[in-house]
Amino acid sequence: MKKDSGKLFWVSYADLMTALFIVSLALFVFAYKMFKIEQEDLEETATELRVRSLELDKQDRALEELRRRLSEEEMAASTLIQELNDERARLLVMEEEYKKLKEIEEAIKRLDAKYFVYQPAYKRHVLRSRVQFAKGKSNIASTYHEMLLNAGRALEQLVASLEKDDNIKYLLVVEGMASKDAYTRNYELSYERALALSRLWEQQGVSFDPNRCEVIISGSGTGGFGREVGDESKNQQFLITIIPKIGELKTIDFRKGLEDSDEQGNKGEFEEIGQP
Repeated sequence: MKKDSGKLFWVSYADLMTALFIVSLALFVFAYKMFKIEQEDLEETATELRVRSLELDKQDRALEELRRRLSEEEMAASTLIQELNDERARLLVMEEEYKKLKEIEEAIKRLDAKYFVYQPAYKRHVLRSRVQFAKGKSNIASTYHEMLLNAGRALEQLVASLEKDDNIKYLLVVEGMASKDAYTRNYELSYERALALSRLWEQQGVSFDPNRCEVIISGSGTGGFGREVGDESKNQQFLITIIPKIGELKTIDFRKGLEDSDEQGNKGEFEEIGQP
């Protein structure tokens, strides 16, 4: 009886071990399968992360390129704004210069009409009374001295009355003209006659401030603009041209102008320097 009981025990124990082995094997297979699934999931996740990392790197590079372009465009815009400001400042300077020239031109026109005739087409004056010369001669007859001295004093007063600015100088051109004839030295003669007029003024105390006005003696001979047609004797005349020379005007600080405008309460547009 005992012998059968022992045998039954070992059979039952073997069945139990077998069952445990089968259960363990099943659990191992299940765990291994789950492990493989997890491994595949992890590999897929790793692959996805690598893809996303590559995409992020690509986006970072694109963002960096965008930043670079924005920086370049910002610099280009800043440069363009500065160039526009400089150009506007230059235009304001030109406008100021133009206004000064127009004011001076209007003042020059006021040269005494008793002695001079203004020719607007050539922006010059012609002596109203003509001086007649002997053929080939440059000396001025005494009968013309009083008239020429009065004309010179009128010219002296006009130049003295013009705007006194260290930045503005004047050229006073005294030009002689000659009639067209067979004489071969008309060019030299026209200059000599203009020189004779200048010396007459100088001898009689008619002078021009050398710090403000440079006197140029010239002769156009039988050439030049605005000659009389028909009667060549009328081309024996003196021309007076006053040319203002404006030096380098100070560049306007456009940005300072904007700041000053803001301090005034931003009333209207920026008031341009030189505007009334």
